[in-house]
Amino acid sequence: MTDLSATYDRLARRWTHDELAERYHQAMRRGRELPGCEQDHLIRRPIAILATAVPASAALSVAIHVIHVLPPTGARALRDQLNRNAENNSAVALCRCQQALELDGEAHDYSADEWLPAIYDTAAPLLEAACLTREPPSLVEQAQEAVRWLSRAIVGLDEDSPDAAAALVDGLGRMLALHVFVGVARNATDELRA
Repeated sequence: MTDLSATYDRLARRWTHDELAERYHQAMRRGRELPGCEQDHLIRRPIAILATAVPASAALSVAIHVIHVLPPTGARALRDQLNRNAENNSAVALCRCQQALELDGEAHDYSADEWLPAIYDTAAPLLEAACLTREPPSLVEQAQEAVRWLSRAIVGLDEDSPDAAAALVDGLGRMLALHVFVGVARNATDELRA
């Protein structure tokens, strides 16, 4: 069994809100600890902090794509590096998107925490339906979709649209699914090595 098949096999199951909440909050902590994120709290406009998530989201998408095209054997060091990069970039993107949601909530009188169940509700079926054999593989498609929803959220925030928060939540749900994928992929790689 290849690393990717083992990963997809582990993903394609029912995910509870509690499991996803644990992964989400772990990503938030990780995102805040990474170099370059220490000044994020100084940005006070949701569109500005969301714009800083674009490079991490794009790098995450590229890493997910490359992980899927690597040969199943060999290239272990490259796969490990890509997994680390994807894990860091997903944490940064999630953290910055969450901060944008919090700032938009302050401006529009809602709490970002109110949206957490919707984020988990978006991520759970994406993980449950994870399929390596479709074209493109489901997590590659979600990497593309996460960037699209991030772009929609930026446009929505720029236009002060009431749908901006929903677009941001959809992007957060997809990025959470990718973050879970990377964590499971790293564990599958470690187990196959043992």
